[in-house]
Amino acid sequence: MIDIEKTLVRDAMNAVTHTVSPTEKLDVVADLFQQQKINSVPVVDELGKCLGIITGSDLVRFQSELARAESKISHGVSFEPTRRESDGCLEFTPHSLDEVQRFMTTVLQTVESDITLLVASRIMCEQHIHHLIVLDDSHRPAGILSSLDILAKLKG
Repeated sequence: MIDIEKTLVRDAMNAVTHTVSPTEKLDVVADLFQQQKINSVPVVDELGKCLGIITGSDLVRFQSELARAESKISHGVSFEPTRRESDGCLEFTPHSLDEVQRFMTTVLQTVESDITLLVASRIMCEQHIHHLIVLDDSHRPAGILSSLDILAKLKG
C-alpha cells in the first residue's frame, strides 16, 4: 500500500503524449481519444503554452448541445440568428460549432509534479474537477493526473 502523503504526482500522472490546438475539430479529438484510449488532452497554443483542457465530458456536452441546436448546421458551421439594431432585420452570424475552443475548459487548475497525491486529491475535491494538468519548468503540459490515476495508484 502506498502512502498518499508521500507519493508524488509524478509517480501517478500520465505523461502528455498528445496536445491539440484550440481550432482542432472535435471529431478529430474524439478519434484521438478512441485510438489512444484517453479521455482528456491539453489544449495548447502554437508555442506549447497550455490554454485549457478538453475532456470526454466536454465532447458529451458538445453532442448534447448539437442535438438541441435550433440553428441550421452546414458543413460544420453554425449560423446564429441575431437582430440588427439599426433596422431589426435578422442576420446570420457564422461561427464554428465544432472546434475545441468552444467546449474546452479554460479555467485550469495546474500543479507541479513534486506535490503529493494527497495535496492533488484535495485540490480536485475542492475544485470539483477530475483532471489536473501537470506543468514542467517551462510551464508547458508535462502530464495529466486524473482522479482515476490516484485511485489506481492507491490500489497498487
